[in-house]
Amino acid sequence: MSVTVAAGISVALVMFGAVLTTAPATAGRWPSIAIAAVALFVAIVYTGTAIRSRHRR
Repeated sequence: MSVTVAAGISVALVMFGAVLTTAPATAGRWPSIAIAAVALFVAIVYTGTAIRSRHRR
């Protein structure tokens, strides 16, 4: 996995979480907050895994 690709996917996940928690239709609802938290966690893990695999080469 390329770090550039992982960074792009992570940015998309962070943007998805931000939109989900701030959109008027979903803001303040616990499912949207939970989904956004999972998206942020996946973004961190995904990018970290890509960086880690790059350093092992």
